[in-house]
Formats: sequence, C-alpha cells, structure tokens
Amino acid sequence: MERYKKRIRQAFNTKASTYDQYSIVQREVGRRMVERIDLLKSKPLSILDLGSGTGYLAELLLLKFSTSSITCLDLADNMLLECKKKNPNLHLIISDIENMPFKPASFDLIISSFTLHWCEEIEKIFFDVRKLLKNNGVFMFTTVGPNTLRELQDAYKDIDVEQHINSFTDMHLYGDSLLKCGFDDPVMDSEEIIVEYKNFKGVLDSLKKTGANTVIGQKPRYLNKETFKRLSDKYPRNKDNGSFPVTYEMIYGMSWNRIKTDIDCSQDKVIPIKKI
Repeated sequence: MERYKKRIRQAFNTKASTYDQYSIVQREVGRRMVERIDLLKSKPLSILDLGSGTGYLAELLLLKFSTSSITCLDLADNMLLECKKKNPNLHLIISDIENMPFKPASFDLIISSFTLHWCEEIEKIFFDVRKLLKNNGVFMFTTVGPNTLRELQDAYKDIDVEQHINSFTDMHLYGDSLLKCGFDDPVMDSEEIIVEYKNFKGVLDSLKKTGANTVIGQKPRYLNKETFKRLSDKYPRNKDNGSFPVTYEMIYGMSWNRIKTDIDCSQDKVIPIKKI
C-alpha cells in the first residue's frame, strides 16, 4: 500500500506542470460541482478541498466565497506548488487523505473531486470526513464509476488478459458507505461525460499528462510501437467523425453531518501538519 501511495505521489508530482493543460474533464466537473453548491442554504466559512491538485476547484470556490477560508490538501507537493502560484491566499497542506491532520469539527464544507478512486479505505475516509465537519456541515464529492475508460478497456481485451485500468466502485456502494459512517440524507447521482480526441495519442496523453495512468497493485508499463498500433486499431471510434471517444462515468455525492452521540471526538489524535 505504501509503495502504491509513493507511485501515486510521484506520478502527480511529475505531471504537475502539464496537468491543467490536459485535465479537460476534471475542470468541467469542478465547474459543475460548484454549481451544485448553490443548493446549500448557508455560506460555508471554512472549506477543505481534498485532493486539490493544482487548485482549479479551490479557485472557483474562492470566486464564490471570497471571504471564506479554503484549505487545500494533496499528497503531491508539486501539485500544491502549482496551486500556490495561482493564489497565495489558499492554505496548503501536504498530507494523505487517508490520514488527515485536522482537529474535529473544523470545517463547514469538505469537497473532493477526482480523488476517491485513488483510495482504498473509503469508509475510513468517510468516517474521518464526518468527524472533521461541524454540525450540519456538508460533504460533497465526485469520483469515477465502472464505465469510466470503457473504450480503452475494450481495446485491451483484444490484446491480453492483464489489468491495465483500475477497477472503479459503483455509485450505490458510495451511498451505502456514507450511511454506514453516519451521514444523513446522502444524495447520489451520475452522468457520463465523453471527450473526443483526433487520434489515439490524444487519448493516452489525456491520461499520462495528468498522472492518471497509474494502476493499483501493478508496476508501471510502457507501450511499445507494436502494442500502441494494435490498441489504436482496436479502439472504438465515433462512426460519424472517426474520433476517439473517452467516457467518464461521473459519480456525484452530497451528504450532511448532523451531530450524533456515537462518536466521541474529544479523544481523537491530531496528526502534525506539514505545510507548504
């Protein structure tokens, strides 16, 4: 597990400078998330962005809540350095989402986009998030579902039987986990977003240049020319224009923390914060 986390950190550190250029879907989903915040009745004064990356979502939140305190947490320090270039007013914390260094009841809103599918201990994360939320605080997240990258999965089926793409969790399991961890009124929905590229190289660049080509439990692999051509030939094409589609099944979740007596936060251990 620790070795995998190290690979994830390295992948995103390496691609920090190209992430914004190639993260088309990530930016669009961030915009849609912020639109959903309009459903909230109150203004969050303290916000935590989990897996903030280069800070695109945090920037949108600052535009909407200019007087709120926004903390960005990410495992990759180079991503946070890019974040700092955009806005020095953001609070930046280098940390693992599965071991967060905050006191209980610290935030009104905790938000996360394109991060949870990199994690293995989802219920622990949800449990910790609930403790970090104030009473009536809100948790919002997006992640990807099983139909994500289905075209690439289909192409690989004709090449070999090995796993080349991560397995993604179904939307209903996230909803069940929220309830199990004590959240109230979870609202779950999904949609498919399809991005089309002129060639197969564009498909691979959209993954490689954002650090999203790391597979859990496997060593890094590199395509040779022969495999690249075979994948390109097998990849499903848009019959109308010949483009190469990439599907993202986006899962959206929103839930509330109403204080119950089943969790005693007074004994929680506070982990030292590493700031940037």
